[in-house]
Amino acid sequence: MKYLIFSLMLFSLGCSGPTIKNYERRNTNEYYNGIGVVQYFLADLPSWANYSSQGSCHREYPVRYSHLKNMRESFSLNYEEAIQFQLMFNEYSTSRKKEAQAEVIPFKDEEKIFFTILDRVKAGIRSFSKPKYNISNIIWIDSVLNGPKELSKVRKVLNSDRFAKGHPIFLSLCMNRVQLRSYLKEMKLDIAGSKLISYEMFNPYDREGNLVAIPVLYLNDLFSKNDKLYIFTPKDIPSEFRGKFKVRKF
Repeated sequence: MKYLIFSLMLFSLGCSGPTIKNYERRNTNEYYNGIGVVQYFLADLPSWANYSSQGSCHREYPVRYSHLKNMRESFSLNYEEAIQFQLMFNEYSTSRKKEAQAEVIPFKDEEKIFFTILDRVKAGIRSFSKPKYNISNIIWIDSVLNGPKELSKVRKVLNSDRFAKGHPIFLSLCMNRVQLRSYLKEMKLDIAGSKLISYEMFNPYDREGNLVAIPVLYLNDLFSKNDKLYIFTPKDIPSEFRGKFKVRKF
């Protein structure tokens, strides 16, 4: 129900959104002076730096990283709420840029999106909703990008009894939510009711508000307190994945 409400809100907001002409240029003075909501974002990454060394990939779409510390202090958000905000903000902004055929959104329009998404998060609306089942099986899917051999291994895991004992979740450090959903369908890997964790949910600030070396995600904060998490991976767990979970190698 929450996902349906979120989708309807995106549609209604999109119908009155900015035109292509509006998206031609940003006022960089606003950025460097820290005016308005700009203070709640980190500097945009150059395209060459938008990659994942663990996923061995360059990402097609940029991430608009939230300044998680400022966000949480200014708006009394917990870690989970702040991460959901970043995910939903990036999800909607990417959609608007695609519709407008533009590379950036002017700061004025970005501010409108900012407060719209903030209100939704505080209202309990989520793009990633935690499974009702208390066991979640998270499979790190980026290995399938390396070829048919890895794809075959992933299919074997998905069809195994041990994977079937938990709620299926696909995680990617290389693809955003739209790309991940599309790729899973194209490769016939999608499972009905499965959840997605994409790179828009990782942030360079830890749970205590400290800036760390790489974008990380505290997985347990997305789930209920007593939920059990199992991560299925073809190699060692990346340092980006934080929290308490058990590892299942394949």
